[in-house]
Amino acid sequence: MLRKTIVSLNLGNTGKLNQLKVYAVEYAQVVNFYINILWEQEVFTGSFIPKEIQEQASTWLGSVSKQCAGKQALAIVKSQRKKPENERTKPIFKGNSLDLNANIVNIFDGDNSFDLWIKFKGIGNKIRFQIPAKKHKHFNKYQDWTRKKSAKLKISSRGKFYLDIFFEKEQPEHKQIGSTVGIDCGFNKLLVTSDGQFLGTEFPEIVKKIQKKVQGSNAFKRALIERDQYVDRVVKQVDLDNTKAVVVEDLKGLKQNGKRYTKKFNNKNQRWVYPRILNRLNQHSVDPSYTSQTCSICGDIHKENRTGEFFKCRSCGYTSDSDLNASKNILNRFIFQEATEPGQQVSSLVC
Repeated sequence: MLRKTIVSLNLGNTGKLNQLKVYAVEYAQVVNFYINILWEQEVFTGSFIPKEIQEQASTWLGSVSKQCAGKQALAIVKSQRKKPENERTKPIFKGNSLDLNANIVNIFDGDNSFDLWIKFKGIGNKIRFQIPAKKHKHFNKYQDWTRKKSAKLKISSRGKFYLDIFFEKEQPEHKQIGSTVGIDCGFNKLLVTSDGQFLGTEFPEIVKKIQKKVQGSNAFKRALIERDQYVDRVVKQVDLDNTKAVVVEDLKGLKQNGKRYTKKFNNKNQRWVYPRILNRLNQHSVDPSYTSQTCSICGDIHKENRTGEFFKCRSCGYTSDSDLNASKNILNRFIFQEATEPGQQVSSLVC
C-alpha cells in the first residue's frame, strides 16, 4: 500500500525559498527541452532517457537533477502517446510538480522547534540547503509505515512550496468474507449502495458554488479543491464492514457515447468527478446500460419506470429510490457475470 501526505515548505527563510524557486524554473526548462527531443526523435520507451540526450541540455543543473528531469520528461511523453493518434499533441511541462529522488531530497527528523527538515542537494553549482517543516496529524498517522526516499515538489498557483511525502506498507491479506455491494454513482446523490446507504447529497450545492465562480480564478480553483475533498470524505463514509468487494458501474465514455445532452446537463456533467470516485474504490466494472430503467425485482425495462428520483415498476409495482434501485441492478448484473464467467476475479476494496 502507498499513501501520501503533504508538508509545507514555506517556513523556510526568503533566501532558501528563492533558491528553490530558481531551481524549479531551471528544472522545468530542462524537462521541456527533453520533451522536445524525445517527441522529435519518437523516443517513447524505457524508464530513463538515453545518456546522449541527457548530455545535450545546456544547464547548470547537476547530473542527478538532469537525470530526474529526463525521467519525468519521458514519463510525460509516454502518457501522451497512450491517447488516440488524432488526439496526441506534444506536451508542455508547466513546472508545478517536480519528481525528485533521494539523491536530491533528504527528509529527516528534527530535534528543535521544527520536527522535520528537508535537505536539498544534487541541484547543481554545489548548491545545497535545508528547509524546516512541521509534522501534522495526517503525517503522524503513518509513523509506523516506511517513508519512501523519493518525494514530489509542488508549487501552487500562488508560488507556495509543498512537498508530497510518500509512505508504504505491505498490503495486509484480506480474507474473503462478507457480501458484495453494488454502488451507483450519481449527481444528486454521489453514492448509493445496494444495501441502502445514501451518501453525498450535498454535491449539487458544491457544484453550484463552482458555477458561480469565474473560471480560472483563484476562487474557482479553491472551489474545485473543495469539491475533490468532499468526494474523498464521502467515499470514506461508505460502510464496508463485512464487505468483501464492491461493484461500480463503468461510466467511461459518458461524454462520447453519441448522445445529445442539454447545455444544462453538460454544464453539470463537466463538474462531476466520477473518475475520482472510481479511483478511490478498487472496483469491478459492469455495463451501466438501463440500470436506472430496470426493475431490480422483476427485470422489466422501460424509461417510464423512473421519474427523477423516484422509481416505480410499471410491471410489478415495485417502488424505490431510483438510485437505490440502480445500485441493486449493478450488483445483480455483476453476480450474473460472476456466475457465467468462472475465471473472473473480484477485486477486494481498498480505501
